[in-house]
Amino acid sequence: MFTDVTGVIISMIFVVLVLIASEVIRRIGSFSTEFTRKFIHIGVSHWWIVAMCYIKDIRYAIIPPIIFVLLNYFSYKKDLIKSMERGKDSSDLGTVYFPISLIILILLTWDGGFLGSDLKYLGALGALTMGYGDGFAAIIGQNFGSRKYKVFGNEKSLEGSIGMFLFSFMVTTIILSNSIGLDINNVRISFVVAVIAALTEALTPFGFDNLTVPIISVFASYYLIKGSSLLLFIYMACIGFIISFFIAYTAYRKESLTLDGSIGATFMGTVMYATSGIFGSFMMVLFFLSSSVLSHFKKGKKKKVALQFDKTGRRDILQVFANGGVGLIHSVLFYMTKNPSYLVFLGISFAAANADTWATELGILNKKEPLSLRTFKRVEKGTSGAVSLIGTFSALIGSTLIGIFAVLGLVFLDIGEMGFEYIRAFKMVTIGGFIGSLIDSILGATVQGVYYSEELEGETEKKDYNGKPNLLIRGLGFVNNDLVNFLSIGISSILFLGIL
Repeated sequence: MFTDVTGVIISMIFVVLVLIASEVIRRIGSFSTEFTRKFIHIGVSHWWIVAMCYIKDIRYAIIPPIIFVLLNYFSYKKDLIKSMERGKDSSDLGTVYFPISLIILILLTWDGGFLGSDLKYLGALGALTMGYGDGFAAIIGQNFGSRKYKVFGNEKSLEGSIGMFLFSFMVTTIILSNSIGLDINNVRISFVVAVIAALTEALTPFGFDNLTVPIISVFASYYLIKGSSLLLFIYMACIGFIISFFIAYTAYRKESLTLDGSIGATFMGTVMYATSGIFGSFMMVLFFLSSSVLSHFKKGKKKKVALQFDKTGRRDILQVFANGGVGLIHSVLFYMTKNPSYLVFLGISFAAANADTWATELGILNKKEPLSLRTFKRVEKGTSGAVSLIGTFSALIGSTLIGIFAVLGLVFLDIGEMGFEYIRAFKMVTIGGFIGSLIDSILGATVQGVYYSEELEGETEKKDYNGKPNLLIRGLGFVNNDLVNFLSIGISSILFLGIL
């Protein structure tokens, strides 16, 4: 009992010394209140290490954080400790939530806690992840954060979130290495926990991250360490999320994707990497990059014709899934069956999407008017279901591009035993993609809804223009360009199901 009482006193003295040091820094230095707040934040997180060394009984361990919940709330109301408070008008109770989170971590991980014995190192993981991760996230964000975003009115920065991830990964790796050893699985766990911590901090408003980050980090690490069979999948998903997020974010900034389109692309890229690894992700990125470049190629000459299309310019979430949804399905099927045939079908789906995009973007530049597959007569450029020589040739080139890289992926990546030759796979991807673009044109000429616009004085795929509804003149009203893309890509890959 004496040892535990002494431990309580020592641990509280440690926190008081951190507070005194912060006040000294505030008064003699030129540091802002935010800096001293984070100094306290990081310093106090080490209370857990001190308590681990000197306090054994869980009943004594919760005493210091309970006391500091009361003291911090009093300081918050009275603006008592200047280096810790943002001012009387602040509604941020983060300084109160942090010791509350410590109480919860003690009840979870201390000897006799809900999760079991000998798990105090997990509590240290939660406390120090919050201390260093969130502390340096704020410091980095305030000094270097130029890419801002808002969650429930709270402004944060991309640079700060990256700092949160890096310091969380560092802390988690060090703690797990010292506690249970360093191996590849523990590095993966550290990586996953860091991603989860960074996302939690980014999405939690009003200072509640002082509660959510340490608690969620502890639960995530606890279940992953216990030997979750999903560890590798989650690890791959986290890698996919980071890669796809930055690609989608760049595309959003370059106005190639809308906000919802970038969210959809991030989700798709995450699942794609988790299920088919770099193969599926590269097919997706290759399609997106090549089609995005072409959408900006000679954009001025396409401007008038582009008005007839249902959607132009920035891709929204429906366009993202219309072009990549079939490939995502094949990616998941590959993950479930480990049958490399599904990677070929995945290649066909993106070859079809690429062929159609290339045909559309470059076919507009054809000097002659295109030929309608419905009437076999010359029609205006931009008419649904019309083809041109340049557009058809471009579709073949776009499909061939995906075919080449699909086969290279199959050759250089270890995907297991294949029951077909590489040259056969190349032919299937290239021909399948080209057929997909033809199916797209046929569907566009027959079932896609086409309207007459008085504003444009001609045909268009748009149901309305400038707020005025257009008149349906052929096709089915519910069949738009997104559905045509999805169906043509799906049909083109299904046609080859019985061949491999």
